[in-house]
Amino acid sequence: MSIFISTGELSGDLYAAKISSALHKINPDELLWGMGGTLAAGVDREWNNDLLHILGLGKILKNLSKLLSLRRQLATAVIQRQPKAVIVIDSPDFHIPLLAKIRSMGYKGRVFYICPPTIWAWRSGRAKYLKRYCDLCFPLFKFEETALEEHGVKSFWCGNPLIDDLDNYIPQQILPEDPSRIALLPGSRKSEITNLMPILEEVALKLKGLGFRPVFSVAPGLDDECKNMVVRNKAGIEFTLASGRDLMFQSQFVIGASGTASVEAMLLGKYMIVLYKGTALEWHIYKALTHTRFVSIPNVLAGRMFFPELIQDDAKADKVLHFAEKYINDVNYRENICEQLVKNRSMMGSKGTVERWAETINKLVNS
Repeated sequence: MSIFISTGELSGDLYAAKISSALHKINPDELLWGMGGTLAAGVDREWNNDLLHILGLGKILKNLSKLLSLRRQLATAVIQRQPKAVIVIDSPDFHIPLLAKIRSMGYKGRVFYICPPTIWAWRSGRAKYLKRYCDLCFPLFKFEETALEEHGVKSFWCGNPLIDDLDNYIPQQILPEDPSRIALLPGSRKSEITNLMPILEEVALKLKGLGFRPVFSVAPGLDDECKNMVVRNKAGIEFTLASGRDLMFQSQFVIGASGTASVEAMLLGKYMIVLYKGTALEWHIYKALTHTRFVSIPNVLAGRMFFPELIQDDAKADKVLHFAEKYINDVNYRENICEQLVKNRSMMGSKGTVERWAETINKLVNS
């Protein structure tokens, strides 16, 4: 008997490592196998998730046959080996069809979904698949649990794993003390880096001209091409291989790609200017399907936009600089941000979330 774990991207790999560690504390001999990246420690990775690092409709269509083949391989392995549980993490465009396939092929074991799809924001129709295929979902935020349960999906929320990582944070790598440092986070996907680097390079040069020290973060797990776009940036701006968290913690504020980084910045008590820029088709699809006012979780929690969101055509250097200068120069604006950061932290739950996930999974699997 074993547990199958599948993750499709960097953030999922990190959660896979956490849940694997927690499950091994309960049962040190538990075999955890499946698909993941290099950071999915504790999982016997029989498949690498590199192929799933695809963002953009054109690239998905181009690689569709490979994606379908990968899905067949995973489903066949699950059916042949019959693990006592299947855990999938994030990446719903791949994982929901995978769950549908293993269920249609006769898998009767428990299925758990960590970081389930954001039905509260868009594509709420996915809820019916979660209800049909999953025994329990583990969302990261209380409002997600509420949305899932309103659609009849069994859900358990007890907090967010980032609390354990970022409360009373101590950086692993100490950077030279410099109050003028500003963290620039171009993202962890090729599409993010390609679209945002030209904007961030322009912003960085202007900030440097104003006497600040902009520093690019190089996300772990980047392929050589993406890494070189950041390290050898055209503006000649400094970069660091220290973690994004270490850089954010030791910076005055943050400018970067929408995603988990905005929640990390929030928990580190840092102001962030959030950027998103995709292709025209991606943006058209997003606008047609989404039903949320905000793209960043800190703003969803606050119910208002206190982290500026510069999306698509608004993702321009002059607008980034406007909000950067406002934060630097406007005391009232800065104090308002600090107050909201404290309020948001109170909505994130308590420590020990992943351990409670593991206990719940273990209990249900062995009941």
